[in-house]
Amino acid sequence: MSKRCTRCGSFLMDDERFCPNCGENVGEPPQGQGSPNLYQSQPKVLQGAGQPYTGAPAYMPVPSAEEMTLGKWVLTIIVTTFFGIISLILLFVWGFGSGGPETRKRYCQAMLIVKLISFVLTVIAMLFFGSVMTAFMEQVMEYMRDADPETYYRYFEEFAAVASVI
Repeated sequence: MSKRCTRCGSFLMDDERFCPNCGENVGEPPQGQGSPNLYQSQPKVLQGAGQPYTGAPAYMPVPSAEEMTLGKWVLTIIVTTFFGIISLILLFVWGFGSGGPETRKRYCQAMLIVKLISFVLTVIAMLFFGSVMTAFMEQVMEYMRDADPETYYRYFEEFAAVASVI
C-alpha cells in the first residue's frame, strides 16, 4: 500500500489500476507525459440503464486527505483523555464536525462509543454494589437491634466516634 489516488487520496494496492473509491485511473501514465491532471482525466460515468451519457461525473473531485502526524495524534489523545467535560465536547466537535482529518473523526467517534459503554457498565456496577451494600447494612442494623441495649449503645458510640474523626 504505497500508492495513493491522485483524486481522492485513498490508499491503494501497488497492482491496482483504478481507485476503488472514486474510479480514477491510477495506472502508470504513458511515456512522455507527467502526472495526470485531476480535473481532465475523469472516467466515463453511465447514468443508468437506457440513459445516454451526459458527460457529467457522478461525483465531485475530493481534495487529498489530510494526514495526522505523530504530534497531532499525541495531542488528540491527551486532549480527549485528560480534561473531563472539555474532552467530551471536543470528541463531539471533532467526531461530527465538518473539518479536520478523517482519521481523527473516526477516532473521536470510536472514543465516544467506548465512553458510552464504560458509562453504562459503571451505572450497572454501582446499582449492583449499592444493592449489595444496602442488604448488608440492613443485616447489620437488624443485628444491632436484636443485641442488648448496652451493646447497641456501645456500637453506636463507637460509630459516632469514628464518624466524627472522618
